[in-house]
Amino acid sequence: MIFSIARLIVYPLFRVLFSVEHLGVENVPEEGAVIIAGNHPSYLDPVLIGLPVRRRIRFMAWDALFRIPLLGRIIRAVGAFPVDIRKGRGEAAYRQALRVLESGDALGVFPEGQRSDQAAMGDLRAGVARLAIETGAPIVPVTIGGAMRAWPKWKLLPRSAKIVVRYHEPIRLSEEERAANRDNREFQQRVTERVAMSVNRSLLPSIRGAESLERWYHQPPSHVRSYEWAPAIATLVTIIVAWRRGTLGARWLNVILPPAIYYAYIMADLALIKPSRLAKWLRNSAPIWMILAWHYPLTSALVLPAGERNDLLVAATLAAFFPFFYEDYYSLQKFVRGVVVSYYFSLAISLALPHGLGTLVAVLGFIAIFVMWRQVIYRKLIAAVMLASVALAIGLSDEPRAPLLIYAALSFAAIVYLQTFVTIAYDIRKAGNVSLK
Repeated sequence: MIFSIARLIVYPLFRVLFSVEHLGVENVPEEGAVIIAGNHPSYLDPVLIGLPVRRRIRFMAWDALFRIPLLGRIIRAVGAFPVDIRKGRGEAAYRQALRVLESGDALGVFPEGQRSDQAAMGDLRAGVARLAIETGAPIVPVTIGGAMRAWPKWKLLPRSAKIVVRYHEPIRLSEEERAANRDNREFQQRVTERVAMSVNRSLLPSIRGAESLERWYHQPPSHVRSYEWAPAIATLVTIIVAWRRGTLGARWLNVILPPAIYYAYIMADLALIKPSRLAKWLRNSAPIWMILAWHYPLTSALVLPAGERNDLLVAATLAAFFPFFYEDYYSLQKFVRGVVVSYYFSLAISLALPHGLGTLVAVLGFIAIFVMWRQVIYRKLIAAVMLASVALAIGLSDEPRAPLLIYAALSFAAIVYLQTFVTIAYDIRKAGNVSLK
């Protein structure tokens, strides 16, 4: 329970602070004994390795950490056990590691025995090979790139940096290999070298990819994107419609002020705000906050129904944001673009076919389709919540339901738009500037 709660809190926090990206998690067996062995560039490594794995990993940890008040209790509570890293003193920890594997659990180890001073893995201890030979547990090598920049061993506190964690295909020893080489030191060394080779093969590309992406975060912000002009277009349309409907005189400030503040922020981002990861995340999510702040003034000026269940719409949309702390920057950008298209086009449809649930059906319908299309984490749960919210809102409404089919079609149209609109200028991985292979 402690591990699950800690994971729920820490994972999104790491996504925000370090933009950590996990690749190849499917290579970790979901059950049975397994040894997870990685390089050790920072203090963060046990957390980085364990976050996306849906089972508890029992790490071998430096015994001195268990003597630190509070920290020792926490790491022991999540399953870590101490190891004396002095030469010839690790037999007790080795026996404990054997018991972990014999019970069918996952064991996390760092074969270097200490944090790395260099990019490539240094001299490795043979304990990983001995454990695999004795228990038959597969070894999953793990490469951690970029963590040395986040928290090197000579720094007291971490700093923001892009981190890439890659899980490699398991190294499995056959029964014949194990039986014939149980006490063969040369065979143990070869197994250890296979682990190091798997890690080191992608270590340099991972580090370079993380550093390239980190540099990109500090590049000047993007120009005003096409979907960021939506509030400006909506303002012009609203002024014309409100003038014709006689509501502009009383509502003109509510129509003009929110987009004026929004574009003032974008101009500040382009000219004044220092480029950073946080600045780019705020810029990408700003259109959503603009919609939430402007919805009631905008619909009032247009004499449109603001919506019967806007509390449900707002709550569901904000809840759908949560998984994107687990996803990459580019998926968030596509998500925001789709929400903007769904929302403003639903208002345009409302001018001819007003309906109190039109916007809710268009936006939540888009979210449900998008998370399944993009294979977003927790997608089944998110889609179920969105569709249940739509069903609940329709069930509680007395308005006709047939017009909602047009708004539902808008959800699909937004997906088609995202599929056909190539955002190569914003997706640097498609542009080939960062390679994690």
